[in-house]
Amino acid sequence: ATTLLPATYDDDDTMRRAFRPFLQISKARFSTNLHRTRAFKTAGVGGGFVLGLGLGLGAWFFDDARGMLLQSECEMNSSKLSKNNNIPPITMMIKHLLFPKAHAKQQLVLSGHTSPSVIVIGMRGAGKSTCCAAAALRLGLVVVDVDEEIEKYVKSDIKSFINKEGWKAFRDAESLVFKTLVDKHPTGAIIACGGGIIVTPENREVLKGQSRVVELVRDIEDIVAYLELDKTRPAYAIQSTRTTYAERIPLYDECAKWQFVIGRGDRNWESIEDDFAALLRLVQNERLRHDQFR
Repeated sequence: ATTLLPATYDDDDTMRRAFRPFLQISKARFSTNLHRTRAFKTAGVGGGFVLGLGLGLGAWFFDDARGMLLQSECEMNSSKLSKNNNIPPITMMIKHLLFPKAHAKQQLVLSGHTSPSVIVIGMRGAGKSTCCAAAALRLGLVVVDVDEEIEKYVKSDIKSFINKEGWKAFRDAESLVFKTLVDKHPTGAIIACGGGIIVTPENREVLKGQSRVVELVRDIEDIVAYLELDKTRPAYAIQSTRTTYAERIPLYDECAKWQFVIGRGDRNWESIEDDFAALLRLVQNERLRHDQFR
C-alpha cells in the first residue's frame, strides 16, 4: 500500500523541518517588525517558486500553441482533408484552450484521414452506432452514418419518409446515397450502414466489391429487447424481428469479410468497444488479405 509520507517523516523533528517554510509564513503574519525580514525571505522563496512555475507553464503553452500552428498548416495544405477540416490555426488554438476535449477529438479525426475506410453492416439494434462512434474516436476516423445521410438527401427523417413514400422509395434513396458515400470516402471513415442495406441486390454487389466489410453480430434476443425500448425506428413489427433476422443472415454472410460477435447478455460496452476498435485496426492493415479469414 502507498503511504502519504515517506519513512523519514516518522521523526517529529524531521517533520518540523519539512514544514518549516509554512510555519515561518504563519509566524510572520503575527510577528513584530524584528521578524518581518524572515517573512520576506520566505515569501521571496515562495514567490520565486510561483514565478518559475508560471514561466514553465508559459513556455509549455507557447510551445504547444506553436506545435498546433505548424500541425494545422500541414493539415490545411493536405489535399486529402475535407473542407470541414480546414480550420484556421487561430481557431484551433482557441478551441484547444476553451474546449480541450473537443479539440482532442478533432485532432484524432484529422490524424486518421489516410487510413482505409471500413464498412460496418449488421441488424438494426446490434450496436453499430455505439461501436462505430467508439472505434472512430480510438482510431482517429470519422463516422459516416448512411441513415443520417439519407435523411439529409430526402430532407426528412426516415420514419416519416417511409410512412409517406413507402419502403421502395426508401431503398432506392438508400442505394443512391450508399454508392455515393463509398466513392466519396475511400479513406478515413467508418461507414455505418442501416440494417437493411443488404436487402437490395445492387448494394450487395457494392459490398462484395469492398475488401473491408465488417458484420456486427448480436444475439437476436438482445436485439429484440433493445428494439422494444426504441420507438423512433420505422415499423416492421417487433414480432417479425426474429423472422427478418433469420432471412437476412445469409445475405450478411454473403457480403461480410469479417464478423464481430457480441455474446448474449454481454453489457460490458467498454470492453466491447475496445475489442471492436482492435478488429477495425486489424481490418485496416493493408498487408492482410480478407480471404485469409473468410
